[in-house]
Amino acid sequence: MKRISLFRHAEAIDGPPEMADIDRPLTPRGRDDAARMGGTIAKREPLPDVVLCSPSVRTRETLEYANLPGNRETIFNPAIYHAPAKQILAAIKTLPDSHGHVLIVGHNPGFHDLALKLAAPDDGDADALKKLMRKFPKGALASYEFDIGAWRDAAFGGGRLTDFVRPKELRPR
Repeated sequence: MKRISLFRHAEAIDGPPEMADIDRPLTPRGRDDAARMGGTIAKREPLPDVVLCSPSVRTRETLEYANLPGNRETIFNPAIYHAPAKQILAAIKTLPDSHGHVLIVGHNPGFHDLALKLAAPDDGDADALKKLMRKFPKGALASYEFDIGAWRDAAFGGGRLTDFVRPKELRPR
């Protein structure tokens, strides 16, 4: 069994016109959301044993503020910066099979498309899939299980969506 968790970067500043998109940092709310989401990820088993992260400032900060416990390999992969679903899946397929759970920190629109394409339509959490179909908001986490032994076998429609958590569900009221 392999697990994929998609963690969309938290809310980032719009930035001045001269700021490159890749350099936009998180807002205070984004930092808080990333920390809350990190607490949620930390309570789940198994924890990710590898992270694929876009090299943007906002994805790096999302991972930093999530402050996940334990040690894991982190790969900053430029190929997933604003990548389409097919390109992100290709990056997943290159992972060593010794890793069982990958956390990917990235961007929309490719993330939302990937999240929908990974989900087997008739297997998994139907309520989570309905929420996911509407929107993959900043800071959200979608988690999947795949009945495969090798990453090269990960495929669209092959994942069982086990959970979808949005930051607004974790904020104090």
